[in-house]
Amino acid sequence: MQVLICDDHPIVASALGMTLETMFDAQVHITLNCSQALDRIRTCGRFDLLMLDLHIPGEDARGNLAAARAACPDTPIMVFSGSDDAHNLRLALEMDVAGFLPKSSSPEVVEAALRLVLAGGRYLPDAVRLLALGEPAAVPAPPANGSGHGHAALTARQRHVLQLLAQGSPNKQIARELGISPATVKAHVAQVLAVLGAGNRTEAVMVAHQRGLL
Repeated sequence: MQVLICDDHPIVASALGMTLETMFDAQVHITLNCSQALDRIRTCGRFDLLMLDLHIPGEDARGNLAAARAACPDTPIMVFSGSDDAHNLRLALEMDVAGFLPKSSSPEVVEAALRLVLAGGRYLPDAVRLLALGEPAAVPAPPANGSGHGHAALTARQRHVLQLLAQGSPNKQIARELGISPATVKAHVAQVLAVLGAGNRTEAVMVAHQRGLL
């Protein structure tokens, strides 16, 4: 699998590249700006995944995404950013990227998001999905009685996954019980973490109890 990463921070790009090499046995190419990325595309041909930083100094994020899409029309593009403000979220929606990955994401979320995108899916954090529905990007806390928004933000399948997480079930056991693949379970877990604003499974269960979701 051929992956191209474009990020002006070499340490961040290298860390992400090592994750892809370890998890997916990928051959990773790293560039520091869009011009280098386009040159690498012309030299190497088709890539299986493009990962582009939205904030490269002196460059236009929208222009970079448009140029990358034109150079690789059939390749999924995942953008990542240190900021998830409304402007970035709208840009991700408008450019129809395959994924939006905040740089603050936990390793578990990063892996699940990448697996989902590489399987042909689309990973958007809850803030992006809410924006698409015309709702505020920030997820408000649910009412004190535990009803409302927290339940609405999760699908029925994701609520079932959350219940199994609360029981301490590992991904393989969840996959067997729900009749889905472990990769799909990871994607659901990633979405649960994103909705609850949790960094890991334990924190997700704790937040869910606090919000009356369990």
